[in-house]
Amino acid sequence: MEVAYLKGYLVTLVLICILVIIFLVYCRYKLNYWKRRGVTQLDRADKIFGDFKRGILFRSPPGYHFGELYHESSKDAPYVGFYIFHKPCLLLKDPQIIKQILVRDFHKFSNRNFSRSQEKDSSGMRNLFGIENPAWRYLRKKFSPNFTRRKLKQLLNFMMQTGEPMMEYMKSGPEGSKVIDVQDVNYRYSADLITSVALGFQTDSFQCSNSDYTKFFMNYFHSWKRMVAVFTVFFVPELITVLGARILYDSSFIEQKFWQILNAREKSDAKRGDFIDTLIELKNREQDSLYKFEGGNLFAQSSMFFSGFQTSSHVCSFTIMELARNKECQERARDCVQKAIAKHGWTFEGFNAMKYMDQVIAEGVRMHPAVPILDRYALEDYKIPNTDLTIEKGTPIYVSLYGIHRDPQFFDQPDVFDPERFNGDRSIPDNYLPFGTGPRKCVGMKAGRLFIKVMISMILSEYRLHQRTTEQVRLDKRATFLSAEKGIYVEFTKI
Repeated sequence: MEVAYLKGYLVTLVLICILVIIFLVYCRYKLNYWKRRGVTQLDRADKIFGDFKRGILFRSPPGYHFGELYHESSKDAPYVGFYIFHKPCLLLKDPQIIKQILVRDFHKFSNRNFSRSQEKDSSGMRNLFGIENPAWRYLRKKFSPNFTRRKLKQLLNFMMQTGEPMMEYMKSGPEGSKVIDVQDVNYRYSADLITSVALGFQTDSFQCSNSDYTKFFMNYFHSWKRMVAVFTVFFVPELITVLGARILYDSSFIEQKFWQILNAREKSDAKRGDFIDTLIELKNREQDSLYKFEGGNLFAQSSMFFSGFQTSSHVCSFTIMELARNKECQERARDCVQKAIAKHGWTFEGFNAMKYMDQVIAEGVRMHPAVPILDRYALEDYKIPNTDLTIEKGTPIYVSLYGIHRDPQFFDQPDVFDPERFNGDRSIPDNYLPFGTGPRKCVGMKAGRLFIKVMISMILSEYRLHQRTTEQVRLDKRATFLSAEKGIYVEFTKI
């Protein structure tokens, strides 16, 4: 009996050892994919998580973890191979290769890596942000007219109206200086702007902080579930195919409200000048088989504004933080705003005249890109020109904005906030890519800049800003999009 037991124990032990050895050999083979192809790779890949362990376990903000990979690799390497779990990915570093792939050879890399999950996330991926070609090109043609000068003037009206309760909120409370979390203010402003522009009704998240709408958007911006969903979509879209839509964020509450507004608007034939009007117009036109404006596709287009205004709010919050730390820049920006408003009023022409504010925003989004990565995947085997490397079909490629925007090879003193980099007399490096590049460059870039300019201009016109602490704001380690872990607190003093 004891002998038989001992034999069984030894057999089990041997089998376990064999399985461990097989696993280690498998890992070694998978995690040497790039080395076998003659590509530089980091030599610290985890057997399970690959090079993305800190990002996967939320020990480092997932999006900014790419910046760490960028700076850890050789500064002379044009690209570096890395692994998300055992999946080989390529991080591009050389500006010419980035331009070659994202611009000149766009047709071979026209789809985002995370767009592979689009069928499981219709509201988030089946719009201009995530949809695959050729439907993407069709949608681009349809929505580009929404960001013309005339449309931006309409958008400005909504932005100014939304800013009124925000300014009243700042005036409330005791007299004198007050400390305000500008990230929270931006979230609330974004929530109200989204409902006004994309959903067709008005809310006040400053006075009605306990409303269902405010709670929904506050959770949407920084709840744990939403952050896990965004991480999964961006970096492990294969999981969505396996686990289905239940891993994604539930937007049924706001979708129901969207349909109530759209149906009522269509019956009444009323016009408000918002995005609901645009969707009704598209819905009633002749449809194309590439993409039909019906059913869930309509809400998918509206939800494009959710992430668009959210990312603008992040950049705005961090730019306000930089102005609070840099008194000279703040005074120049305020003077720029006051002169433009004195001449043109709070008009589209007035905001266009704020040239120094354009520099401030350009530097803010350089240092603090809200979406810190660009991603694509190879639609076919692709040989990078003037190299020996062929990228295999299906391989994800990434560009780290945190990496290239903070690289001293391209930006002198990259960690210093210096709007003079963009004064018009200096050349801007090719790898300044806050809104992407090539045909898939962000279609809402002008709207995003206007959002930031309106927010900061309204604040600077009435308040001086100061940040008492010199400590760096801690980033939220769960957040793929740029976000401060515990807010961004700034002292406001009424002028």
